Amino acid sequence: MKITIALPALLVLAAGCLNAVAQSEPPAASPLVLGHGVGLFKVGPLLAEDNFENLDNWFVQIQDRSGYPAPKVEVQDNTLHCLLPGRGCTMWFKKKFPTRLTITYNVLCPTPKPAIKGVQPRDINNFWLATDPVDPDKGLFDSERYTGKFSSYDKMHGYYASTGGGGAIANLTTRMRRYPREVDGKPAEHIALNDRDGQPGYLITPDKVMTVQLVAYDDVVQYIVDGKLNYQIARGDPIDVEGRDSQGKQVTQKAAYDLKRFPVYREGYFGFRMVGTHHIYTNFRVYALEPAARAK
Repeated sequence: MKITIALPALLVLAAGCLNAVAQSEPPAASPLVLGHGVGLFKVGPLLAEDNFENLDNWFVQIQDRSGYPAPKVEVQDNTLHCLLPGRGCTMWFKKKFPTRLTITYNVLCPTPKPAIKGVQPRDINNFWLATDPVDPDKGLFDSERYTGKFSSYDKMHGYYASTGGGGAIANLTTRMRRYPREVDGKPAEHIALNDRDGQPGYLITPDKVMTVQLVAYDDVVQYIVDGKLNYQIARGDPIDVEGRDSQGKQVTQKAAYDLKRFPVYREGYFGFRMVGTHHIYTNFRVYALEPAARAK
């Protein structure tokens, strides 16, 4: 899938961003073992990679929305460009992975110059170990049910992490969630961590290449950005559980991460997730995680 923009200013912007990537792009990051992972697992073999020679490995879902410049998703010189004025987009890697993995990539979130309606440095977001509860193998690729609009994903199962979200004023929040947020069309209680919201050092640095790492190792789930452990959960950890009361008001309760209440996701897909922004991705890698010490 290739969606192009017939606007000269945007083509100039893309060329400038490619130059910025070429000048500042770090090599593919070596996965880190942090927090609950220390002494539990080690990095194993490479399971998959994409250097963005084409889009063959990706399934693209873009929100249908008028009133903004046309979207653009394409590869250029081993970079993946996603320019989504005023729209949400999810790009699914087509290969399903088991738990005990870590995913790494680099991403640049440039400031549009000149300004583009509906584009800000915002929303470096991720889905991983994600599946559709009705059809775990192919359901996520049904673009009538999963449309690119963020709320259409509330029914899926999996993990989600976000840097630089927010409303009209973006780049305010940093979060991690366990989906689903909705079951049978009704709000569902789910793990929702947000205590990094608004904290300097946990938001997007525009015009700088950032490194994202995601971990799923049985019950251990982690979100790491630029070598910093933003969030993690493991069995028994204190968590916030978000839901809705009978009047539809959001409520949050303290709890412990209980695997009977929130079972481990054993397999699923990865997706880049973004809205109203321009992202440039490089060095996508997926590695197996192995036990740190094997029993004799």
